[in-house]
Amino acid sequence: MLNENDCLLGNKPTQLDLSKWQQTVDLISEIYNSACGTIVQMREDDFNVVVASKNEDNFLKEGDNWPRSIQSFCRTIIETKQELYIHDALDNPDWVNAPAVKSGHVQSYCGLPIYWPSGKVFGTICVIDTKPTEYNATLQTLLTQFCLLITADLKMISDFNKIKDLAITDELTGVSNRRGLKTLGEQKFKDARRYQHAIGVVYLDIDNLKYVNDNFGHHAGDRCIVTLAKVLQDNCRESDIIARLGGDEFIIISLIGSRRELMLMANRMEDKYKEAANANVQLNNTSISFGASIVDCYSPLSFETLLSEADQNMYRHKQMKKAKKQTE
Repeated sequence: MLNENDCLLGNKPTQLDLSKWQQTVDLISEIYNSACGTIVQMREDDFNVVVASKNEDNFLKEGDNWPRSIQSFCRTIIETKQELYIHDALDNPDWVNAPAVKSGHVQSYCGLPIYWPSGKVFGTICVIDTKPTEYNATLQTLLTQFCLLITADLKMISDFNKIKDLAITDELTGVSNRRGLKTLGEQKFKDARRYQHAIGVVYLDIDNLKYVNDNFGHHAGDRCIVTLAKVLQDNCRESDIIARLGGDEFIIISLIGSRRELMLMANRMEDKYKEAANANVQLNNTSISFGASIVDCYSPLSFETLLSEADQNMYRHKQMKKAKKQTE
């Protein structure tokens, strides 16, 4: 998943081929006869070099960083959202005392802002040199074209992730769908074994949904389903997987400490749903039934078996509630 707040080096999307970016900055260094061609990412508190040209006289390398708080060429681009070309920093009163100039190697800088698809500034693409420069209009236009190529890569990654999200996300509720459950659930199962955690499953189903559909219409039934999804989203941990299997059936998958902890989670969801349903006259006859199942990381049980066991436990819970109601 592409996250604008993540460091691209530490969380590189699988769709991003940084070797293409490397070729771009190497070409920049060659065409401009400069000491450095680089692409820099801005984060909240600092700037990080994502790729830097590999010519021998380059003084920057991948992973180098500097604080956003100091005066820098990249910071100026981020703040102004405009290109910046300093021909000779040593002859420029605004830049002669900047750390990269006074204590570093920089004498010339030419850079442009790169944008995320959202419009937020990603960082900069830069041509940096240790001597004064005079780039003509053609060279400056060429840097713009390089910049557009990098921006297009970021958009491609974003578009890919949006399509992927649509494929694994339930349209009505926004939680994972059955396909997403299979993908994410199997990975969570592997994580449980890797990190030696127990893995728990809670299978949930809405009681009396047919009554709501028959008496208030399917829009009210959809409201029940959306209400349960929101309860799960608001009360589960961020690391938990929430999925809608279809209809009114939902799954929670969690790396958890004990069966008691898992049952406490399931009971909390039941109480929170009832609280939300009671606030709506069309939903207040509904409740949820649930089944829970847990195995330790050494269990030979498959992910599908664990789901099936939780489903059976949910059915028993539902039948028990029906039997109790008939005797009252």
